[in-house]
Amino acid sequence: MYLAIQEDGQLALEESEDFMRFHIAATAGQLAASAPFAGISEDAGDGHYWLNADAVIALSPGANNADWTSAFETMLEKAAPYGYADLAGRRIKAHVIAPGGD
Repeated sequence: MYLAIQEDGQLALEESEDFMRFHIAATAGQLAASAPFAGISEDAGDGHYWLNADAVIALSPGANNADWTSAFETMLEKAAPYGYADLAGRRIKAHVIAPGGD
């Protein structure tokens, strides 16, 4: 799953059924120009951002599906020991990959 910043600055959660990975797909210009991204993120340094987990959930077509939200919460729990989720703060950390990159 990944958070895509679209050309118009809007956010989309892509591949939302893939709970094995999470990143942000955007160029530096898109990051800087997207007001919606600024509203849910905090720069964590070194090409990483903290994202509001509830805002990420809201972007998913599965946001109202108990199975999907449970799987997302499990993803957060598994990422926490590695420093990629802050359960108390309801945040998930992600790195930036240019669109089309891996």
